[in-house]
Amino acid sequence: MKLERHVGGLSLARKANYLRARGWREEEGGWSSEIFGLLPMAKAIHHQLTDDLSQALRARGWQVLGFSERGYVRMRDGERGKPCSLPKALRTQARREKRPVAELTYELFLAALVTEEGA
Repeated sequence: MKLERHVGGLSLARKANYLRARGWREEEGGWSSEIFGLLPMAKAIHHQLTDDLSQALRARGWQVLGFSERGYVRMRDGERGKPCSLPKALRTQARREKRPVAELTYELFLAALVTEEGA
């Protein structure tokens, strides 16, 4: 599942603003972050979105087990759940809340944006 499609409709300017609000800097050759390094915009968006969504799921009782160099995250449902990917965690949480995955994902993304803008 491509997470970015659930928050689609972002113009280049909105993507740039999203990254800047998260501490990324635009540099020659891409976007730079202290955590993720220098990446093209698409990968920077993916990494930041993965981070924001995984943090939002933490607030719903999920654990972040770790990130890969490619920007993927392993999650666990509570203390005893089996490890899974972020997309599986989103599907599980959406099923638990009896709502579409895209709706939940977009809500979590918007909440991250609002939190940042309010800070």
